[in-house]
Amino acid sequence: MRIFLLRSIVGYLAICALFTMCKTSKSTASKYVGEWHYTFEMEGTEYAAYMTINSVEDGYTGSLTSDMGSVGLDDLIIEEDKLTASFDIQGYVMDLKGTFDGEAFHGSTSIDGYEFPMEAVRQK
Repeated sequence: MRIFLLRSIVGYLAICALFTMCKTSKSTASKYVGEWHYTFEMEGTEYAAYMTINSVEDGYTGSLTSDMGSVGLDDLIIEEDKLTASFDIQGYVMDLKGTFDGEAFHGSTSIDGYEFPMEAVRQK
């Protein structure tokens, strides 16, 4: 009985490990998943930042991070190399859009008719 229980537990753990490895390889297989580094200028100072994209079962999640903090990407959609999302900065909602081109992302953020370019490169 003990051996059967031990084999059952080991078998269960092996199956869990297999599913975890499959899910991990699926989520890292996306050409959009990863860290995309860029810089932005604010009040004459240039800041380093990055956009992080993660794969989830029903699409993608993401965030923008710099020394000033991190914000989540809301309504993130990636289809046919095109990204659209929005994010909240101190109560102001900004839009993010752009296109993935291999290891580069060409896009912009905008708010109230003002547009700010965003050029990012995937980090390996």
